[in-house]
Amino acid sequence: MARIAVISDIHGNLIALDRVIADVRSRRVDRMVCLGDIVGYGPDPKECLDIVRQYCDGIVAGNHERGVTEPDLAVNWRPLAKAGIEHARAQLSGADIAELERLPVSFTMGSEVIGVHDSPEPSEHGMNYLRTRADAARAFRWVEHSVALIGHTHVPACFATIAEPDREVATEQVSAFQVARKLLGPGQQNRGAFVASAKFELPRFGRAIVNPGSVGQPRDGDTRASYAILDLDEQTVEFRRVSYDLARAQQRIEQSDLPSAAAARLALGA
Repeated sequence: MARIAVISDIHGNLIALDRVIADVRSRRVDRMVCLGDIVGYGPDPKECLDIVRQYCDGIVAGNHERGVTEPDLAVNWRPLAKAGIEHARAQLSGADIAELERLPVSFTMGSEVIGVHDSPEPSEHGMNYLRTRADAARAFRWVEHSVALIGHTHVPACFATIAEPDREVATEQVSAFQVARKLLGPGQQNRGAFVASAKFELPRFGRAIVNPGSVGQPRDGDTRASYAILDLDEQTVEFRRVSYDLARAQQRIEQSDLPSAAAARLALGA
């Protein structure tokens, strides 16, 4: 299990997921895991769920899976999110929904890796946003494994600390890797200068929190699908961006009962 492909936040975007799977299969990985939010927002929740079940041997429930299985949870969500949940319920079979209900909130791989959807820090709603060094400092109090894999923000990120486990971690004890800056490439002022990948070394005697970004709905200004490859032997994480047919994905949305705003959002990368 040395090389692990990590995907998250697919959100029913089958066109993007197909391209990511193709890229993963060309990268010599030993296994693949999914950090949730397979459904919601996008037009093809069932097809995405089927693919994730085929390729991933570690899957957790995201808040959008919970929105499908626990209708009261999504009552106060924004209209676009609620529309995606209603669409998913209509597209998924009873057996599919029952399978979503059985998804765990976390998985582990020995003492090295734990995977969750939003944050290692527990919450009743399962919708913590881990975006900053201060957020990571709080979350590290709950991380005993070498690497915690998270999603939910739709933004690729990596935080590290050499602070001891089971102790309070100060913000200044957390390093934030410049993932977004690296992915912009050398022409950082040119928004068209995105690069295909960026690799970072993880601390060999510390802990890391890794967010692979979103396959189906990136929110960092780059419209390409995002995922990561964690190499436990080399102690590295590589963030990869994969182009896909965005116009075709938008067309799939327009042909469904989803709001057209869901298609427009894909082109914003936000």
